[in-house]
Amino acid sequence: MSAAELAARRTRIDRIDAVLVRLVAARQRQVALIAGLKAGPESVRDPQRVAAILARVRSAAGRCGLDEALAVAVWRELLERSAEAQQALLRRSDPIGRLDDGQAAGAGPSSLSPPRSSMPDGTVVQESS
Repeated sequence: MSAAELAARRTRIDRIDAVLVRLVAARQRQVALIAGLKAGPESVRDPQRVAAILARVRSAAGRCGLDEALAVAVWRELLERSAEAQQALLRRSDPIGRLDDGQAAGAGPSSLSPPRSSMPDGTVVQESS
């Protein structure tokens, strides 16, 4: 592999990484909003939901040629950090376990229309409210 080809492939990876960061940020915003719907920090972890997510990720990884062990490891970390973020938000929430507008806003940027991310293949992903 030539130095030019290596540089071009690294540039592609950098673009993919930028899209991944935007998608994880969109997910993080949803995690923060969902925290406001939960009863309290003790209600954050849902083993059945985690199992369903990991099964879906494993299946999706297999369909697109992603190493399933890598996908599961990445999602386990993502789910753990998401749970920790929800617990932290709920510990700061009001007595009935709801986030106030300032806390939800602090979880990430908001706008009138959902954020959009472009995939390297040109596909546009729009976050749902």
